[in-house]
Formats: sequence, C-alpha cells, structure tokens
Amino acid sequence: MRTIRGRIFIALIIVMVFSVSTTVYMVDRLIDGMLMDQARNQLRIQMEKGIQIIEGGDPEDLSSDDLELRFRDRMYYADFFILDKADKIIAAGDDEMIGRSAHISMNKRDHFFELNQEKMMYTHQNLKNGLRIVIYTPMDILNQVSDRILHLSIRSVIISFVVIFVVGLWLVWNTTRPLMKLKEAVSRFDPSYRRVRLPKGDHTEIGQLMDTFQSMSERIGRHHQQQTEFLQNISHELRTPLMSIQGYAEAIKDQVVSVEKGVDVVSKESKRLIQLVDKLLQLTRLETLDEAWKMTQVDVSELVEQAVQLLGPVAAERQVKIELQIASIEHVVPAEQIFQLIMNYLQNAVRYAASEVTVTLEQVPNGFRMIVDDDGPGVPIAERESVFERNYIGEAGMTGIGLAICKHIADKLQTKVECLESPQGGARFTFEYKTK
Repeated sequence: MRTIRGRIFIALIIVMVFSVSTTVYMVDRLIDGMLMDQARNQLRIQMEKGIQIIEGGDPEDLSSDDLELRFRDRMYYADFFILDKADKIIAAGDDEMIGRSAHISMNKRDHFFELNQEKMMYTHQNLKNGLRIVIYTPMDILNQVSDRILHLSIRSVIISFVVIFVVGLWLVWNTTRPLMKLKEAVSRFDPSYRRVRLPKGDHTEIGQLMDTFQSMSERIGRHHQQQTEFLQNISHELRTPLMSIQGYAEAIKDQVVSVEKGVDVVSKESKRLIQLVDKLLQLTRLETLDEAWKMTQVDVSELVEQAVQLLGPVAAERQVKIELQIASIEHVVPAEQIFQLIMNYLQNAVRYAASEVTVTLEQVPNGFRMIVDDDGPGVPIAERESVFERNYIGEAGMTGIGLAICKHIADKLQTKVECLESPQGGARFTFEYKTK
C-alpha cells in the first residue's frame, strides 16, 4: 500500500502474526518442559509408593490402581512391571505382559522406551534379590494434557491479538486522520484567496506539523499580499513618469509648451523611469540568482567619493549638502555590490534630507563600518525594520526598492543593515562589513 495508514496497517499485521507465532511456539515448549518435569516427579513419587507396597508384602500385591498420576484436574494411572535378572517380566499391571522379556536401559539419562509401538516415559529402581521395577506412563496422556493447555493458551493469545489489533487499528486511524485533514486543507490552499484554516494541532509531533503548516500558510499569504502590494506600488510609480512623458509629448505636439521645456521634462522622467527599472532588475537578480560575486581589493573611500560625485547634481538641485567623514580603507570586497549599497544609501538620504547628509566611513576589526545620517523627518520606530522591505512606501510615496537591494546584499554577505535615529534629527542607516 502507498499510504502511510496502509503501511502501518500492514506492519501491524506482520508484527502481530510474528508475535503470536513466537508466543505460541514458546508456550508450547514451556508447557512440554513443565509437563515432562511434573511427570518425572510424579513417577518418582509413585515409585516410592510401589516399593513400599512390594517391600511390605509381595510383588503381586502391587496394582496399577495404586499408582495415581494427577495432571491439573485430571486423574490418570501409571503402569508397571517387575523384571528378574534375565529381564523377564514376573509381575505387571497387565497380566498379558507376564512372561515377556523387556530390555530396559538402566541409564539414569534414559527416560523413554517403546511398548506396543507407543512411546512411554518411565522410571526404574533396583529391588532385592536382583529384581527391578519399572513404572511408566504413555506419552499420549502427556500430549493430551499439553494439547488442552496449549489450546487454552492459543485462545487467550488470539483474544489478546484481536484486542491489540483493534486498539492498534483505532490508534493508527486516529493518528493518521489529522494527516488526512491536513492533506485536504493544503490541497485547497491558494494564497490568491482567503487562507484556508488548517486543523488545530495538539502537542504531538503531528500536531506540531499541523501548526508548522499553519504558520507556513500564513507566511505564504503575507508574502503573496506583499507581492501584490509591491506590484501595485511599482505599477503606480512606473505609471507616473510614463504619464508625464505622454502628457508633455502631446503638449509639445499641440504646441502648448515649448519644445525645450517639454524635452527637459521628458528627459528627467525617462531617467527616473530607467533608474526605477534598473533597481527592479537589480532586486530581481539578487532574489533569483545565486551567483558568486567577484572579490577585489579596493579603497572603499574611493567608492564613497565616486557615489557622492554621481549624486552631486541631484543633491545640488535639492539644495542638500553631502559631508564626508571618511578614512582611506583598503579591503577585499565585492566592489560592484558594495557600490550599489552605497549609492542606494545616499540616494535615500538625499531624497529625504532637509539640508544635510553626513557619510562616515570608519575602520573596525577585520572590516569597516559605513554610516549615513540625514536631517530629514526620520523613520518611526515601528517601521525601522520594515523600511528594508521592498513593498515599503515612504512618506514621499516612493517605494523602498533601493533599501531592499541593500538588505539583500547584506544578507548574502552575512552581515546586517540597520535603520536608527540620527543625531542630526533624521534617519541613520548603517552597514558593517567584516571578513571571517
């Protein structure tokens, strides 16, 4: 069977059949051993009784009725014969045996002989005048007693087997039923719709698995919601420059605005659109590709200065001053990715700063730390972690794609980025890189 329930069911049957077979075999061996010991003991007792009768009178005074054997609640009688020195029977419980010859081993280890094609268990003892007495009982009597006890034991084992099997079947059914419910709930799960409520788990391993699936479905649902919000936000941001480009292109065509002014707006919005698309491509590449980054030894301060130069025109347009407090630090880093992180940090700071941005680069053991402060409105404490999510929307209505890129870079470098409160009154963004 392919299902877990079927496999457990088959395993339960195999184990129970093996257990029953082993138990019956061991009980049978045990019963036989116990009956043999009991028969030997009773034969010895009857031997003493028979000798007392013979010594108190004559061998002919001994009768089979005097030799009682008791097994459980049943009474049986042993039989006997007396041999002379020539192994000839001179007295016996059965008169027809008198006069016959019987060669019985006197070895203490021998306990069985055949009589009339029947197996007999016996014990023997030497008497006076060279006579010997042999007391015996047919093995059929022991077999009957053994069969009765064995049949009773088998019935008990079978009843126990049925009870254990029913309990085991009930346990398997109740154990796997939550898994079936979980399977049905997971098969109905679709993050596009309202999440399916999975069965509540208990404290067992399966219950914990169900809780894990519940938690996973909630995370998938949240991720799907974030993806949807991100697409909506990006669509809005892409639509804005496209509408500006379209509007000014039609205005130029209708000669509503001058060509120079229209081309200037179209150029700005085109650059903005290209920058947004570039960041989307960067973010997608970081999320989907697991490529090895090229490590090179560079002066990190030069990367910072290069980024400041590129953002100089934008900062000047917004009347934001960028102040550098950097030291020359040479280190082996993925230069392209570190430059992307610096650029995104500075772009974010310039966008929200009121008048000043400060970039600090300092040496730390086995690495460096970069701090970017601005005097803007800052980030509320409750949003300082979510600001690095790609679906985050700032007060200016801009998405957090740049900071999301920084977070992905830091995660891959196994370090962290943080958003704190700046001494300048705005936001402080930090990044620390260390080699291991």
